[in-house]
Amino acid sequence: MWSGDGTVEINGFRVYYSEVECVRRIFERHPETASDLRPKNQLVKTAYLNNLLDLIDIASLAPQELTEEELRDAENTFMDLEGVGFELDWLKKKLEELCVKKKKMESRGARMRELDRMIVEQRQVLLALEVELKNEEKEAVSDSARLGFEDVV
Repeated sequence: MWSGDGTVEINGFRVYYSEVECVRRIFERHPETASDLRPKNQLVKTAYLNNLLDLIDIASLAPQELTEEELRDAENTFMDLEGVGFELDWLKKKLEELCVKKKKMESRGARMRELDRMIVEQRQVLLALEVELKNEEKEAVSDSARLGFEDVV
């Protein structure tokens, strides 16, 4: 049902035209999403739906695009939505995967920095060994040279 304020009603929610496809897709793929929703006030329901759309946007970001604070805020928003009756097991899995990826990424980054540090140290050791080898080679050449008559007498 279209209205004059730039919104349409989908599953009892007032949705802006720009969000119609996203909201339809949510209810097509996950019809249980708002089946037990407690708030009946249209403005409150719309606010919660907007929070859900924001969470979906967050879940679609790359792990490096999110801060720990944003992830905590997303978790709080998720708990609020579940608290008012949204059924979001499908989104919970995606948010958990995002958190795991972020932790792996951070751990991998620390490991890569450690490996880089070790490589730099080993390069320094290798350079010192190369200098030592060149000095040994010079001394070996000097020690193995044949002495002339004047050097002996």
